Amino acid sequence: MKKSNITGWKDVFSFTLAQTVKAKSFIISNIVILTLLLVSMPIVNKFTSNSSEDSGISPVKKVYVNNETNLTGIDFKEVLKDERFSHIIFEDMSKDYETAAEHIDKEEQDAVILTLQESEANYALNFVRPSSGPLKESTIKPLADAIFEEFESLVPKAAGATEDQLAVIRAEVTTKVAMADVNGVEIVKEDTSISNAEYWFVYGILFVVMMVNIMASTQVAYSIVTEKSTRVIEFLMISVKPLAIVVGKVLAMLTSVILEVVAMGAALAVSNTISSSMSDGASGSVLARYLPKDIFQNLNIGNLLICLVLIVFGMIFYSILAALAGATVSKLEEIQEGLTLFTIINMVGAYVGLAAANVLMASGVNGFVTFSFLFPLSAPFILPGAILVGKVSLPLAVGAIALQVLLIILLFNFVAKVYETLILHNGNKIKLKQLIKISKTV
Repeated sequence: MKKSNITGWKDVFSFTLAQTVKAKSFIISNIVILTLLLVSMPIVNKFTSNSSEDSGISPVKKVYVNNETNLTGIDFKEVLKDERFSHIIFEDMSKDYETAAEHIDKEEQDAVILTLQESEANYALNFVRPSSGPLKESTIKPLADAIFEEFESLVPKAAGATEDQLAVIRAEVTTKVAMADVNGVEIVKEDTSISNAEYWFVYGILFVVMMVNIMASTQVAYSIVTEKSTRVIEFLMISVKPLAIVVGKVLAMLTSVILEVVAMGAALAVSNTISSSMSDGASGSVLARYLPKDIFQNLNIGNLLICLVLIVFGMIFYSILAALAGATVSKLEEIQEGLTLFTIINMVGAYVGLAAANVLMASGVNGFVTFSFLFPLSAPFILPGAILVGKVSLPLAVGAIALQVLLIILLFNFVAKVYETLILHNGNKIKLKQLIKISKTV
């Protein structure tokens, strides 16, 4: 019975995976990366917060108020009702500015100077802190925000406005712009744009997928070229078809990279938990502080599975391209030249995805964004993030997966035609025109 072109891929897969994970370079690099990830969140937590921030209590002990306006009765008593600022003393500045600034810089480093200024157009609140000591810009900001909010409410009162006038001043004003059809009926248009936080979430997933994709694909190409240059590939081809070799190697390298990514994710989660325990749970973990609370509202098993399928199929496609590129060269020194076209294709997919993310934030889903969701080169980069922020329908995601599968099948058929010729080639790098010619003659 005639063997299939992919018969033996499992043997290649298990052999390549075992050799990869047992390699010293793989073990050492992963130990270093995992160690850095484990300590990353505690380090970030250490440099972005201190004990007073963790408890929410402001480190500022006194505020010297330098009132250069015509307003009177500005006392900021309402600010002291907040537990974070209840210990702070507000004191009118009796010294001249230079003397007061020198005093807090040398003798009272937990105090700040608040200068109130006015012009014809507006009021200005300026804070000055000591050049050294416990007060940083980040620690003063919560107090500055509270004072600014209180000042806005005090200004009308200080100017002599009555309660009725204040009610008019503070009345909420809303505007609405709507479109209507020829009959005057309002046309309701859904806002499909994403927020700034959602954009950075989508961008972060795009960047991670791109880096993992490049890492996996490059490993596949290096493996192919190494075995070609050492003639190991010729021994493999005695019992295994060329297509089975590339299938086994692609899947083995993808598996090793996925194992690395899972380990990194677990290390990051442990590191985040450690940073949370170091903060006594008061301010939460580092990720909780910087990620919006509702960013994962669309996170469920179904969406996660679709995202994983998209990413894995995308990595398979790009890894096959990298294997093909690796087979066009014979020496390790030529590998970068051989991967040029692969790198360009990878960047095209990533940049189309990035452009779609920008359009999605600016104006929502439109023709270009939908194209980027379906385009097999960009879908693995942009779709996972867009799905998790709720901007992709299930039929569209299924359609994108179907197109990916179709492209992978077509690429496998192309590889089946030319791979045996390429894998035995030793000489100058094969160019794209020669590659197409080989596919027609085989």
